[in-house]
Amino acid sequence: MAKRIGDVAKAAGVGVETVRFYEREGLVDRPLKPERGWREYDERALAQLGRVRLAQQMGLTLGDVKSVKARAKGPQKEFCTHVRETVSARLATIERELATLEAKRILLKRWLTQCKRRGDGAECPLYAQTNAMMKPKGKSR
Repeated sequence: MAKRIGDVAKAAGVGVETVRFYEREGLVDRPLKPERGWREYDERALAQLGRVRLAQQMGLTLGDVKSVKARAKGPQKEFCTHVRETVSARLATIERELATLEAKRILLKRWLTQCKRRGDGAECPLYAQTNAMMKPKGKSR
């Protein structure tokens, strides 16, 4: 059953402008506009929107999605190789981001532990470190 853009956007859980953006970017096929009336979207458009959303939920970028979609028209072996390489590269990026976040988590826990140990009467170690970093340096010639 054909739907208007607002209906297909709502069914996909995105906004109308998102559908239009995806069309401009080549992520979703734009239906032909009849001489009179509105464009009508079919189940294929809804499926394309769903694939873009799923890819984003997995951490792929819109550029990744566009690249994969472009390869879908070629031989299956090349397509599968490209998808594997794209997903592997994105996974490596996520692994690096997780390592960075873990290092930050450890640092924050360490600072919080120091704050809890100091008691209410002692100087806060975070306050002391922050003030030391914020003090203006002397003029040098």
